[in-house]
Amino acid sequence: MRSDIRALIVSIVLFGLWGTVITSPFRLVSNLIVETSEAIVGKISLPAIAFAVIVLIVIMGITCLLLLLGKYESSDYSALVFSIASCVIYIVHVVKEKNYSIDAIFVTLVVAGTMTLVILRKSEWTRYISDFYIFSLPVCMFYECVMNPLYRLIKADIYALKPFIVVPQTSIFSNVGNLLGLPLLVWSAFFFILSLLPVMYLSGGRKEGRIRN
Repeated sequence: MRSDIRALIVSIVLFGLWGTVITSPFRLVSNLIVETSEAIVGKISLPAIAFAVIVLIVIMGITCLLLLLGKYESSDYSALVFSIASCVIYIVHVVKEKNYSIDAIFVTLVVAGTMTLVILRKSEWTRYISDFYIFSLPVCMFYECVMNPLYRLIKADIYALKPFIVVPQTSIFSNVGNLLGLPLLVWSAFFFILSLLPVMYLSGGRKEGRIRN
């Protein structure tokens, strides 16, 4: 399967299951990256719109970097690195919050499954797992830049489609407001689409690999 088609399929699955425990291993990694980026950019005194755009650029830039690495054979092990990272993040969360959840099951399954696939050298499968982690970043940004402003605009219940689609209560654009008489959704979606273009370009031409029966 072409890598761009694989990326599209993975993104659709992530979007549709974003609020479920199934995608929790991928959300753990994406949330840490987003929160770290926000914390670093937040140390600079910036207008709300500049803060939001810079954070968006940083997140999508990281996505592009990971996609570039996907053009090399060593990227087959990125799935294992991401899986171990999600496990470590979850353990740290449990230690800090002293609260266990069903997420542990899916985090463990992904780590064990990825290790098995790497040992068996099933790179055509590990590329899917790697893509789930990589494209959780733009999907997370889509929820923050499009879904959150959209729900705010139409005053919809963010839990209406729970557990599948759960829109975050706040986003990187939350403090921006309307600009030049245009709704926030127009600006946030505009910047998201611009930042998505290089991601779409780089999603193709990576290591392909076919799934064997």
